[in-house]
Amino acid sequence: MVEYIFRNSLGKFILFSNLGFGILLVVLYFLKGFDDGEFAELLKILTPIKAVYLTALIRYVIANKNISEAVEDDSKKITPLFARTSFAIIFVHITTLIVSTSLFALFNAMDFDVLINIIISVETFFGIYVGMFMASMFQVKEN
Repeated sequence: MVEYIFRNSLGKFILFSNLGFGILLVVLYFLKGFDDGEFAELLKILTPIKAVYLTALIRYVIANKNISEAVEDDSKKITPLFARTSFAIIFVHITTLIVSTSLFALFNAMDFDVLINIIISVETFFGIYVGMFMASMFQVKEN
């Protein structure tokens, strides 16, 4: 697969999945899935972490605002293993967050402390790998 096409697909997936997760949290809050304190705690934990991921992506987008895809070096290809692994890590990461917060908010399937521990564990474990893929795909080259 050509690198810039993959980067665009991965970037869109990261952007929309994280925005979707944020919207889901707000919807669940309005549906009374979280009380005020729980919602505030979730935001305190998740906002800085998600901002780091999205900052790398947004920084890349802004730095490359004038580069058309046709001009990019389309001879660079990425391996199928890299493509599958990066999508799998990011998909499992965001899906675990969505499922765990939904289970708490909709079904009260766990205590809030357990949800917080799950989120911290997921962000710690997957955050390292998501960060590595983000750095690899969305690094800004200084001119």
